[in-house]
Amino acid sequence: MSSASMPVILIVEDDSGAREIAAMILEAEGYAVVEASGGMQALDLLASNTDVSLIFSDINMPGGMDGIQLARRIGDLNAQLPVVLTSGHAQNSFRDFPGNAAFLAKPYNRQALLGAMRQHLPN
Repeated sequence: MSSASMPVILIVEDDSGAREIAAMILEAEGYAVVEASGGMQALDLLASNTDVSLIFSDINMPGGMDGIQLARRIGDLNAQLPVVLTSGHAQNSFRDFPGNAAFLAKPYNRQALLGAMRQHLPN
């Protein structure tokens, strides 16, 4: 598969180390990666990059918009765009977990991250 046909994944993570590791794993697998350090930056990137195939976002982020709020905004803008949220807290600890998002528990390993991306990327 050529890199031109590989999906673009937007990683939204305020922890630069965690964001860089996820990006390295995904890029090594051949995915194109766009990175944002918060929800507002992610929305700005989405407005200018219509090629994004999936959003992978941390839930707990500073800056006024957490991953849950971001997933809701994305759902309002493009209900077909898959969102995978991640957190060190259990999914059921979030009462308002959005229906348009999947969940990947932290800490995750390479296999779990890639599996989540494959499962939720459009075919």
